[in-house]
Amino acid sequence: MKRALPDADTVKATIDTVLDQASASGRRPTVTAVERHLGIPHATFHRHYSDLINAHFRPRTPGPDQPASGEKTSEQTEANLRRLRQENTDLRRTLALYEEAIRQLALENAALRQDTTVLALPARSRPSPPSRR
Repeated sequence: MKRALPDADTVKATIDTVLDQASASGRRPTVTAVERHLGIPHATFHRHYSDLINAHFRPRTPGPDQPASGEKTSEQTEANLRRLRQENTDLRRTLALYEEAIRQLALENAALRQDTTVLALPARSRPSPPSRR
């Protein structure tokens, strides 16, 4: 038996509650907290209430570069963020190199399985940019 989903006003009130609780505790508000508050699975919530997320929740939350209200940033936090961003960039570059190597190996494997000659492909001057997911 399927449970009835809450109406838009109930979801808005829950979003307001989660935003108030987050600002009071100095934490960043999340959509997951709204889902948990309502007892709705993630996919179901996004399928039925994505318009409310975009119109009612996101405009009222701080961006990823801004601290949440009451959230304190320190030199160490900033240094950690810079380090993590650099690591992320390095990992994306490494992933792009591995993607290129796998592409080359897959082509060579297909050629060997078909008993054709293996032609070395020219290496790309620059690997394809990492995909944003």
